[in-house]
Formats: sequence, C-alpha cells, structure tokens
Amino acid sequence: MSFQKKFALVVVVFGVLVAAWISVEFKSEEVPFISVNDLLEKHDQFTQARFRLGGNVDDGSILYSDDKLTVSFLLKQDESLLPVNFTSAEIPDLFKDGAEVIVEGAYEEGVFHADNLMTKCASRYDEEGEYQTPEMEG
Repeated sequence: MSFQKKFALVVVVFGVLVAAWISVEFKSEEVPFISVNDLLEKHDQFTQARFRLGGNVDDGSILYSDDKLTVSFLLKQDESLLPVNFTSAEIPDLFKDGAEVIVEGAYEEGVFHADNLMTKCASRYDEEGEYQTPEMEG
C-alpha cells in the first residue's frame, strides 16, 4: 500500500473517530425539559438520568440545612408536587415562596436532586418578555 493511501486511510479513520466522539459528547449533555407530572408518572420510562423541570416553589415548603448550603422545597407545577433538594454555596437571591424556578438534576427514589437552580423575576418582564427598568414598572 502506498504512502498516500495509508495517509488517506489514517485521515478517514481519524475523522470518523472525531465525529463519533463529538456525537457522544452532545448526546450525553442533552437534558430534556419535561413536566413535573411526566417525571412523577413516567420516570421509569426515561433512558436519561438528568432532567430540567420548571414550576413554582410551593408556599411554606422551603427548609434550609443548618449550614445554609442545602435547601429542600416542593416544586409545584399545576397540581403536581415534587420534593427537591439543592446543595450549593450560592442559592439565588430571588429564591423564595412562590418563586418561579427551573431546576436541573437527577430523580432518585422520589426526590429530585438538583445541581442547578435558577429563579425568574417576573416583575421585571412585561407580557412580551421585554425587560423593564425599575422606573418602567408600575
């Protein structure tokens, strides 16, 4: 086999390996956004381990650990409630009863273990989703 054919073969094999690696990486990072109800009712049907969920913090459900690094609460979406644990040194400032949140993590034995917690400030956005400065609010 000539040098040019060997070189071409190496380039093709390398290209296939890189494409496969990129494909696997993208698939492993996909985190589907699902409803709380779907997770509760169909969790055994999902093949992935990580999920993204949205809802509101159920009023009166927030409990902080003694060291304030872990917070437990109930995520409410429509009539569904899901226990959530989140551990981090940085709990969002806007996290409170009734706050609209998005959590990302894994569901194990009836509890959602979030490693990402984001809050949304609805009062700073109008109906079209445009940001309002504080003097625009009213």
